[in-house]
Amino acid sequence: MGAFFRQLRAEVIKLRRSPALRALWLLPLLFLLAEFLVFERPLLGLQALTADARTTLSTLQPKLVVALWGGFFHPLLLALLPALVFRPEHRFKTWRHLYAMPTSRRGFFLAKAALVMLLVAALLAGIGLLLFAGRKLLGWANPLLAQPYPALLMVRLMGWLWLGSLPLLALYLWVADRINSMAVPVVFGLVGLILTIALSGEELPQPWRRDLIPWVLPYAVTERLVHKGPTQQEVHSAGKLFQPEPNVLRLPSGKKIKTWQNIPDEVLNAPPPPTPVWLLAAFSAGAGLLLLALGCADAGRHRN
Repeated sequence: MGAFFRQLRAEVIKLRRSPALRALWLLPLLFLLAEFLVFERPLLGLQALTADARTTLSTLQPKLVVALWGGFFHPLLLALLPALVFRPEHRFKTWRHLYAMPTSRRGFFLAKAALVMLLVAALLAGIGLLLFAGRKLLGWANPLLAQPYPALLMVRLMGWLWLGSLPLLALYLWVADRINSMAVPVVFGLVGLILTIALSGEELPQPWRRDLIPWVLPYAVTERLVHKGPTQQEVHSAGKLFQPEPNVLRLPSGKKIKTWQNIPDEVLNAPPPPTPVWLLAAFSAGAGLLLLALGCADAGRHRN
C-alpha cells in the first residue's frame, strides 16, 4: 500500500506541468462562462420576478449541469483526461525506465486510474461550489434573484455523474495505456457525443438498452434527476431540432399542419417505465470495475 501511495504522489507531481491540468480548469471555465453569459446575465435586468421566472431560476442550474456540462463538456473531459495523463510516458518513451524500477506495472496503471477518478470527482465538486458562488453573486447583483441554492440536488447530480462515468473512464484509461495517440480518445469522445445526441429522448420498449450504453450512461443517470413530463427521457439539447413536434404533421413539401385529437399521444400510447435507478447504479459500478480490472491485467504486458 505504501508503494501505491508513492506512485500516486509521483503522478501528482507529474501533473503540475501536464496539459491535463490546463484541461481541468479550462473546460469548467468555459462551462461557467457560457452558463452565466448566455443564461443568467439576461436575468440581471429583471425589475419583477413572476412565478414562471422564479420556477425557471430555481431549476436553471441543475438543468444546465445536465444539458450543457453533462451533454457537451463532460464527455470531452472524459475522453481527453486519461490520454493526457498517459501522454508523458508515451511522448518521452519512458516505459522501459519505469518498468526497470522496483514498481509493479499494474500498480503504475492503478495509480494513474486512481488519480484520474479523483480528479474528476474533485472537478465536479468544484463546479458545484462555483455554481453556488455564482448564485450568491447573482442575488447580490439583483436581490430579486436571491433564490435558495438546490444544494442536495446538485450533490446528487455530481455524484451520479461521477458514478455513471466510471465505465467510460475505465475504458478510456485502458485505451490510453494501450495506444499512443491523442486522436483515438478524441474520436471515441465524438462518437460517444453523437450517440448521446442521437439516442437520447428515443421512446424504447426497453429503455435500458439505450441507457446502459457507456457513452449515454452519464447523461441518462443525471437526466433522471431533473426529468419532468410523461416521456422516458428528455432529448439532448443538440438533438431537439431534429425531433418531431407534438401534434404537428409535416407534409413532403415542408408545410406544417396542426393536428388535434381528444386523447394526447402520451396518454393514448404511454411509454414504458424508465430504467430503474438500482440497475443504472449497479451497471455503472460493475462495468467500471470490470473494465478497470481488464485494463489493469493488460497493463502487465511486456512493452517493446
